[in-house]
Amino acid sequence: MYPIIIAIHGRGNKLPTTTLSAHWQQALQHGLQRYNQSQLHPHIDFKMAYYADHFYQQPLVLSAATTTAIQHIHAIKPLPTRNNTHNNNNQPLATTNTSHWGSKMAEWMEDKFNVFSWISKPFLKSLLPDIHHYFHDSSYQQAVEQPLIKLINQYQHRPIILLSHSMGTVIAYNVLHQLSRQTTPPQISTWFTFGSPLGLTSVKGFLPKITHQPSVRKLATPDCVTEQWINVSDKTDIVCIDHDLSDDYLANRHQVKPQDCYITNDYPGNSHKSYGYLWSDVIARYGIPKVTL
Repeated sequence: MYPIIIAIHGRGNKLPTTTLSAHWQQALQHGLQRYNQSQLHPHIDFKMAYYADHFYQQPLVLSAATTTAIQHIHAIKPLPTRNNTHNNNNQPLATTNTSHWGSKMAEWMEDKFNVFSWISKPFLKSLLPDIHHYFHDSSYQQAVEQPLIKLINQYQHRPIILLSHSMGTVIAYNVLHQLSRQTTPPQISTWFTFGSPLGLTSVKGFLPKITHQPSVRKLATPDCVTEQWINVSDKTDIVCIDHDLSDDYLANRHQVKPQDCYITNDYPGNSHKSYGYLWSDVIARYGIPKVTL
């Protein structure tokens, strides 16, 4: 049985659901074609858990001047080959760049002193109102979780590959814990988190409450993730300033814990952009059935 890909987008207003879904699929196909001359297997379905319409009255409008589904998708230069991005044991490696040590220092400061989490709190409500609402408004929380819950339950008879970006990774973490408590939980074979804030203390502090685990001392991988959790980040992506989730989340009963993978998000001018994560070599490397062109 072929798996189904279920995706959940990040914070902020979005294009209409059908357009956004088409863009994500095009970005996936673009990355597969560039890295190993393949494409998604035709028997794999793609479904988008769309929740932006619960906060924004009107979706974004695609410019009439745009000639491709993703304006920059064919304009960027070729990316590095697979051999440049991981070692001989096929393990993820951090990309080498001039900001590497500065980024590691920022992560250490966040881990030790919660610097960036405390700085971000006063701005959360004004600058990131949808994330603020998710943590503080239970009705909004339930509303934005429903599209993902509905899709996973609808297709729980099939292996599921879950793609999540930004705020969508936080929603997915909560939803997967909820669904793990079902009598017959779904099976998420591979969970990708792109540009995730799940390492920030200000985010982790809310998770025991919203996942209904108030007494938990150490967060863990949801039990319905059965094979792998691939956490993907760009060292310059400020949303995931704490890039390493492997030291923040324990393994679940399947012995699955986050595998941290560092890439260069080549979307022009935005290292947090979902498309840049989706067309990276990570998708070509991990667990999605494909066919050679």
